[in-house]
Amino acid sequence: MTSRLYALMLFFLLAFGLLALRAWHLQVLEHERYALRSQGNYLKTEGIPAPRGRILDRKGRVIAQDRLVVDLVYEGGEVAFKERLLPLLGLKELPKVHGPTVLKAGVPEHLLPTLAEITAGQKNLKLVERIERSYPNPISGPVLGYVLQANADQVKRGYSPDEQVGQAGLEAALEPYLRGKRGVKAVEVNVRGERLRETILEEPTPGQDVVLTLDLDLQRAAEKALEEALADINTGRRSKGLPPATRVKGAIVAVNPQTGEVLAMASAPSFDPSLFAKRPIPQEVQALLKDKDLPLLNRAVQPYTPGSTFKLATSYALLEEGYVSPSTTFRCSPSIVFGGQVRRNWATRDMGPMTVKEAIAWSCNTWYYQAVAQDPLGVVDRLAARARLLGLGEATGLEIAERTGLLPTRAWKREALKEPWYPGETLSLAIGQGPLLATPVQVARMLASIANAGQKPTLHLVKRIGQREVRPQLTPVPGRFWAVLQEGLRKTVKEGTARHVLGDFPVPTGGKTGTAETPGKRAGLEHAWYMGYGPAEPGSPYPPLVVVAFFENGGEGSRVALPAVRKVMAAYWQVEEAQAR
Repeated sequence: MTSRLYALMLFFLLAFGLLALRAWHLQVLEHERYALRSQGNYLKTEGIPAPRGRILDRKGRVIAQDRLVVDLVYEGGEVAFKERLLPLLGLKELPKVHGPTVLKAGVPEHLLPTLAEITAGQKNLKLVERIERSYPNPISGPVLGYVLQANADQVKRGYSPDEQVGQAGLEAALEPYLRGKRGVKAVEVNVRGERLRETILEEPTPGQDVVLTLDLDLQRAAEKALEEALADINTGRRSKGLPPATRVKGAIVAVNPQTGEVLAMASAPSFDPSLFAKRPIPQEVQALLKDKDLPLLNRAVQPYTPGSTFKLATSYALLEEGYVSPSTTFRCSPSIVFGGQVRRNWATRDMGPMTVKEAIAWSCNTWYYQAVAQDPLGVVDRLAARARLLGLGEATGLEIAERTGLLPTRAWKREALKEPWYPGETLSLAIGQGPLLATPVQVARMLASIANAGQKPTLHLVKRIGQREVRPQLTPVPGRFWAVLQEGLRKTVKEGTARHVLGDFPVPTGGKTGTAETPGKRAGLEHAWYMGYGPAEPGSPYPPLVVVAFFENGGEGSRVALPAVRKVMAAYWQVEEAQAR
């Protein structure tokens, strides 16, 4: 009996010892592991949205920024104080839902106290804060772009589903800098899922502010000049018996030629970028996406037939390659015959003998026909190479996506079309027609290079990212005849095709009109161009400026684009409009 009692006692002592050892192991050795697992029952982590950086103009005026908005979210079921809630929301009944649904997005500030009182203690009705992009000083929508919540592909790349992501324009191009780093918080909840307290584990890091080269005042002047051109477009259409246009389609670009800073970039038609930031996304967005006039398209960086603006590239190539000298003279006749075809000038009268300077000023087609007819197959590739030196056919350096256009060569046609280059095509190319494409920003860069006497600027829209300044870049372009080209541009204004608008302008300027034929379109539906710069004489106190205006199917450049450029110049140099006329 005694031995059996001892054995039983020994068993219990051993069992209690093992239990004590296990308790010591759990409470001491495994304490941290199980404490964390226990906390996981009532602690969860959530991301804290990081504000996007602001976009500002060159003078520090805010173009885009984030703001905190509050949404009223309903998760279904009955709610208290419904008779007070429904009139505030303009509803007759609560919707039948099976998950979180936004009843009111962006609750107005004056409703917040009342709704906070109503939602207190109701787990199926709550006020939820979120960050929304806002645009206190919106610029042309196709240039600025817009943000949307992250899509599935972006979520896979590390974005949060509720994060705003730049989808187009500057918002997309500057995404790596504007995007901040999300923070982390621990949220304590009870068994019913009610939030008890929050602890910030890692503060969010805001995105960097980006200062643009754009000047809001000049930007607005360019956007206004675009819209006001509708009257000039329709005057031209009436004279050709064409139906009126209802909207302007075009672009205006203003550049500081010495730094490459883009001071204004406007594209029409445009849109309000804040539409894309709203929740839910309004119906107007679907209408924008389906609009046949393509309001989301930034026409400043799209390629078009450049027309007579290209004659500056042709003049540069002819001079530098030795086909003509500054004193070479051809008669500006109404037409010439080449290859059995009649090639006509825009004027029906004989305008007399001209050098390259007068040919630029009066945009004489037949002068250029005769100049390139000396060697039509040899000059085409040299013309393309020289035009590329001036900045055509290549990206300009802008931070936003841009098209590079097309400088046709014999090799290009052989590869792309499986056809040889014909001599008559060189004549068309010389006056800016044929399979030639350039963007308004490229044309602006070409003119800036000539105005700078062979210093080609890299264009940029960004002046500063955070504290880092963007430095201007200039590339030397080989050439000996810059003064000749500049004199031709000045003659355009003093006595040529731009005299009727800019001849008495207070600031001395130079420029070139352009009217580009569009295949399959009637007369009156040409692309309208004007490129101008100033001051075009030494000693002028005004700061340098290049402006290019383009109007898709706008008609004559001198009727439509030229007056638009004058308005932008007048705004930049603060010349009264009455003086500018």
